[in-house]
Amino acid sequence: LKLQFLYLIGRPAHTHTTMFARLALLALCAGVASAEDYAVVVCGSNTFMNYRHHADAAHVYQVLTRGGYKAENIITMMYDDVPYASENPFPGQLFNKPASTLAAANDVYASVKDHIDYKGADVTPANFLAVLTGDSAGAGGKKVLQTGPEDNVFVNFADHGGPGIIGFPGNAGFMYEKDLIQALDTMYQKKMYKQLVFYLEACESGSMWVNLPKDRNIYALSAANGEESSWGTYCDHPVVGKKNIGTCLGDLFSVNWMEDDDVTDLSAETLQAQFNKVKKLTTKSHVLQWGQTSMGSEEASVFEGTGKTAPSSVVSEVERSEGDDVDSRDIGLVTRYNLYMQAGAAERPARAAALVAEIQHREEADAKFAALAAKLALPAELDASLSTAHRDCHKPAHEAVVEYCGAYTDYSLKHAKVAAAACNHWKGDSAKVIQAVMSVCGY
Repeated sequence: LKLQFLYLIGRPAHTHTTMFARLALLALCAGVASAEDYAVVVCGSNTFMNYRHHADAAHVYQVLTRGGYKAENIITMMYDDVPYASENPFPGQLFNKPASTLAAANDVYASVKDHIDYKGADVTPANFLAVLTGDSAGAGGKKVLQTGPEDNVFVNFADHGGPGIIGFPGNAGFMYEKDLIQALDTMYQKKMYKQLVFYLEACESGSMWVNLPKDRNIYALSAANGEESSWGTYCDHPVVGKKNIGTCLGDLFSVNWMEDDDVTDLSAETLQAQFNKVKKLTTKSHVLQWGQTSMGSEEASVFEGTGKTAPSSVVSEVERSEGDDVDSRDIGLVTRYNLYMQAGAAERPARAAALVAEIQHREEADAKFAALAAKLALPAELDASLSTAHRDCHKPAHEAVVEYCGAYTDYSLKHAKVAAAACNHWKGDSAKVIQAVMSVCGY
């Protein structure tokens, strides 16, 4: 273009209009050619109890790369302990659905295992925010989005959640709704995307989107509304070949949209059509649309790859039984029971102790948070809805629970609504909430 412009200087005036038209066309073509598709894939959990989140994330990566995404355009975050956990009967492999034979199995881990950008202690809320906003310094020089105004971005996140929060592994803490919305606003202000699609798999995931603007070219789905659990699936008979993996292989919402991708030409399916399918199939929670829902008219292939790329050997229908779907809050209990029932003589005592400890923990958590709700004089019907007026109370309230009552667990996160409801009930008075937490938990 520079040479063309230099050539134009000094030419007769009557040629300028034609030449400028050619330059404009060249510039337009250059802009179109530079547009790319980018993705961020996050598994926000660890331990074998959360096998399904790792399998979900690995399957997302497989769907995208088989569908034409460049590996260098995908950023992955995964603790990466589950594939090699002692409980995994297939070390170094992950499966997102049952299969009668290994030949029919789809090892979703194979494609992603050498492409995990953030592992272990690097899977944090701060790094996720840095990835989204292109803050390489904030991510310690690791890979972040370096996208522009003509690029499309797809984000998939799978983990536990609560009202206004989504989890990260171990002691990494939470991503708060306010921080996520601010990160997306930063992306918008920095012109980091043309259109952005975000699929969120977590309990109460709808609460993360209630304040998402409707005019920012962002389209989001939540696996559940803001008041209910999401659900695991392939839990009742999680058998691959002749081995029982012992835990849920996937999450119901995630499995439903990815199995659609596996067999569907996504250039012939819109985001709205996919939503309609997934909403119908996800019968245990309410899958919802958020943000600029008019983007539902876009082809799903723009964000999720071409689709219809799974080998014929792995696309056979799997019959789901009534017990195949399990509330995410109960999967730890179900998994520990399954592992106990499968244990040999040498493993049985330890697995029995783990099962008993899980039951005791659940009873203690229920009692502790019931006492906290009573101390805070909360009504029987908790209002944990996200209010912009009170959401600054949430972080100190949850941090107080963690500091004085102990870290939330996969199960006790069901009671995170107590802190959220307290912030609403006491009109954002975090000091009042913290005082009650300290009193109930013995300080």
